[in-house]
Amino acid sequence: MEFILGCNYWASDSGTDMWRTFNISAIKKDLSILSEYGVKHIRVFPNWRDFQPVMPLNGGGMSLYDYYMEGEKPKTNPYYLDDTMMDRFAEFLDLCEEYNIKVIVGLITGWMSGRMFVPPVLYQSNIINDPLAQYFQQIFIKGFVSRFKSSKVILAWDLGNECNCMSPTDRISAMNWTSMIANAIRAEDNTRPIVSGMHSLDVERNKTWRIEDQGMLTDMLTTHPYPLWCEHTRIDKTLSLRTTMHATAQTKLYAEIGGKPCMAEEIGTMGPMFCNDENAAAFFRLNLFSLWANNSSGVMWWCANDQTMLKSFPYSENMVELELGMLYKDHTPKPVLLEMKKFSEFFDNKEFELTEAEVDAVCVLTNDQRQWGVAYMTYILLRKLGLNCSFAYADSERGCGTDYDDIPKSQLYILPSINSMTVMKKERFDELKRRVYNGADIYMSMNSGCLAEFEELTGLRVEDSYRCDEKSHLNISGEEIEFERHTTFILKSVGAEVIAYDNNNNPSIAVNRYGKGRVIFVNFPLEDNLIDTHNAFDGNVHLIYKTLFGEYISKRPMTILNENIAVTYHRTENGFIAVLINHSDKPCNLKYTWNDKWEIKKVHYGSADEVNPYDACIFELGKTE
Repeated sequence: MEFILGCNYWASDSGTDMWRTFNISAIKKDLSILSEYGVKHIRVFPNWRDFQPVMPLNGGGMSLYDYYMEGEKPKTNPYYLDDTMMDRFAEFLDLCEEYNIKVIVGLITGWMSGRMFVPPVLYQSNIINDPLAQYFQQIFIKGFVSRFKSSKVILAWDLGNECNCMSPTDRISAMNWTSMIANAIRAEDNTRPIVSGMHSLDVERNKTWRIEDQGMLTDMLTTHPYPLWCEHTRIDKTLSLRTTMHATAQTKLYAEIGGKPCMAEEIGTMGPMFCNDENAAAFFRLNLFSLWANNSSGVMWWCANDQTMLKSFPYSENMVELELGMLYKDHTPKPVLLEMKKFSEFFDNKEFELTEAEVDAVCVLTNDQRQWGVAYMTYILLRKLGLNCSFAYADSERGCGTDYDDIPKSQLYILPSINSMTVMKKERFDELKRRVYNGADIYMSMNSGCLAEFEELTGLRVEDSYRCDEKSHLNISGEEIEFERHTTFILKSVGAEVIAYDNNNNPSIAVNRYGKGRVIFVNFPLEDNLIDTHNAFDGNVHLIYKTLFGEYISKRPMTILNENIAVTYHRTENGFIAVLINHSDKPCNLKYTWNDKWEIKKVHYGSADEVNPYDACIFELGKTE
């Protein structure tokens, strides 16, 4: 599928009421400007309230007599779809074709911008569980998709906008609902991909809306990585390393845990109350390059237009929804739209195609931990060192064979901040041990977990343990590093090489030979420590990873002597395309240590000598002759 580059769209003059008012001249003006500035795709929403305005007609004792359209009008089609709205949507698609914009349609738009938009007949219903709600959703999809599936501009069908916000439910019901909606779409159109449209999904098996479940039932997963709304992100400034790596880390997590492509379907800084327009543009520029370089299927800003002139709910009540556009209310482009145009022009004119980014390690998430948080912190620590990882869930339900292929093969496995009495199924743990015995490395940091056969694996013996909030420190690479833990394991080496002791002379980092491989054990929850720590990556904690994973750093074609530069490598026939992204507010002078006979053959974007703030450099690497 093509790389999706665009924004979410509501008309500038009416927002969520665009289908009711349908000002064709305003819509044409919007689309004309968006197209001019490089928007190639928009995500649009047939407001459920307007397209299927069903109401009950009751008899005596409130017994149901029949279902009518709003205003007590009889239905004109078996789907209870409003003919006027459907004709307006057809006219809208014609306009998109005129401006060469492709469309993703969010079908069940019952939740939007802080309020519900459901037909009157469902005002008191649980939209996910109620059979009546399920009935009307299915016939909505049947009628809508069958009408518009012949359109040339519809790229994909989206389940709907953040449908996991519509009603409380349980995991089985959530899966049944997703399956029902996806199957209803496929029954009418099996030629287009089905996009999840969900956000804030979970990894662990006992959660309700799970990444794996959505991956099983849809063709493309989605993140909505807003710093304001997502966990663990708005602890630092908008242009901090933590915040600018959020969208990429989360989108990779969804794709690799869910086993399907993923895009950042909604992204934004949530308006001038949270950062200025120049910072928003820098945030977007960096994320455009980072998401593209890290295998995302696309990036879509929220949203096309500012809505400060609107008087209807939610705009009359919810101030955070008013200034989120790429266009000001007078239709002049914001700096963020100028960045869209620049990236779009680069993308159209580039002379190469990226292969998937190379990875150096697999980060394996385990049970009963803050999974997104520890995955996120692990990812940032590695990227500071020029390394990259993929993600896996140790108790994934996708892998059933003896090889457990849901945990990809790797030379290095990272199990961050273990915090469970179960951790993972024993047979999966045995498989990881087998891979280590045959030559892989495994890193494990400990929160409050339990590992069977710990002494054999780590070369460490637990002398005692206790639970207590405790601050401590260690020395590594000539520097003191502070850390916290909530469970203390008092250890003794019975074969492991102790790399560092804490201030109580307790082993804090140790390495043990296990068969042909190595087991690296960190006696505190390094990654979990960083989750709630302001400016955590301004300090020296990454030196632990740098010391332990130095061998992997030296395997890459080059080492960049600036830890604000994140690099991905993409294989070509004769070498690599390297994408370097500057996550700092200063130009970064590029100094390299070449780890083999490599050299820069061609620069495709930017300068190989210096990378501008929150910008990229892209060049081709080949062997020296």
